[in-house]
Amino acid sequence: MTTMTVVSLPKRLRIAIVTLCLALVAVTGIAVPVQGAPASGLRFDPDTALVSNGDTLKLALWVDDVADLYRVELHMNYDLAGLEVLDADPGRVSVQIEPGPLFCPACTPWNEAVSGKIHFVAQRDPADGPFSGSGIAAFITLLITATQPDTYTVSFDQAATRLLDSGGRSIITGRFTDAALVLSPPLARLTGWLTREGVGSDERSVVNAILYPATSPYQPSSWGRTCTDASGDFTLEIRPNPQPPPADILPSGSPPTSPPCASQWAFLRLDFTNYLSECYWECTGDGVRNIGWHDLEGGDVNGDGCINILDIVSIIGEYGTIVAGPCTVPCAACPPDSPSSNVAPARDVNGDCQVNILDLTQAAGNFGLCSNCP
Repeated sequence: MTTMTVVSLPKRLRIAIVTLCLALVAVTGIAVPVQGAPASGLRFDPDTALVSNGDTLKLALWVDDVADLYRVELHMNYDLAGLEVLDADPGRVSVQIEPGPLFCPACTPWNEAVSGKIHFVAQRDPADGPFSGSGIAAFITLLITATQPDTYTVSFDQAATRLLDSGGRSIITGRFTDAALVLSPPLARLTGWLTREGVGSDERSVVNAILYPATSPYQPSSWGRTCTDASGDFTLEIRPNPQPPPADILPSGSPPTSPPCASQWAFLRLDFTNYLSECYWECTGDGVRNIGWHDLEGGDVNGDGCINILDIVSIIGEYGTIVAGPCTVPCAACPPDSPSSNVAPARDVNGDCQVNILDLTQAAGNFGLCSNCP
C-alpha cells in the first residue's frame, strides 16, 4: 500500500503563487477558463455527408459557447484533390468564402481559399460590440470534384486558428469538429446511348434510375440522375443517396418477376422536353450495365404522355413563332453549361428556334403514340 503525503504550503506562499499566475495571464493574454463553463468550440455543419461527383455542398462554420468574441483568425485545410471552393464574391480578387451573420462582409481583412487552404480573418462590426453564445462565422460552398471513392475532409489548422475577445486576448478553444465528405463506391454503373428524333444534337436528355432490391419488399434503396452528352452517350453511377427519389420518376408497380434478377433492379426513366418519356426495368449488378440504344419520339408538347390532336392544335396555335438562334430548350433537370439568352418557343419540338412544318410533321408522324411511363 502506497501512502501519499500532502504538503501544505504556507498561506503567504500560496498567495504569491496565485498573484504570479495572474500576472502571467495579464502579460501573455492567455485566457483562463471559468470553472464549470463549457469550452468554446469550432465545428462544421454538416460534419459528415454522402456526396457524388458534381454535387455542391454548403458548410456552415459555427462558433459555439463563446464569450466576448470580437475577432476570429480561422485557418483550414481542404482536400484539393476532391474538393473545390466556390467563390462567394467574384468581384473581389482571389476565391472568397461567405462571412456569416456574426461578422460584416467589410470586416474581413483576410478571406482567401487557395491551394487547399482557407484563411478567414474577420472581426465584429464595432457598432455591434462583442458576441457571446453560439453563431455562424462563415459559410463554405464546395464543388465535389472527386471521382475516386474516399473520404474528403475540411479540417481546422488548430495551431494557427485563434478566437480573440474585445481586449485582444485569446479565447480557449477546446473543441474542433472537422467535416468528412464521403464519396462511396457506386452501387450500380449504367451506360447507354439516348437519341432524340429529328434533332442535330442529343445532349441534355435526362436519365433517371432508381435502385430496388432483387426480392420483396421492393423499396427504393438509392437513386441517381445524369444528362447525355452531345452524342447522346451517358454514364450514370448510382451511389448511396439519403434523399428519397422524386415522386415524378417513381414506377407505378414492382419489378417484373420474369426474368428473375439475382442482384438488384434499376428502374430507368428517360426524358426530354416535348418528347415522350420511356421507362424500363433493368437487372444490374456491381459491374457496368449497358442498357443499349433508345430513341425518344417528339411531339408531346403538352406533356400528357401521348401525342394526339391536342398537341397538333397546340403546335398550330404557335405556328410561325421564331426566336433568334442559338436558343435553349428549357430542361430543368439538365440545364446547359452555357445557356443562350434566347429561349426556344414552347412548341418547338426539334429545338431549331422556330415552330414550323418540321415540328408539325414530327408530331403528325408520331400521332397516337403514348409513353410507357406511369
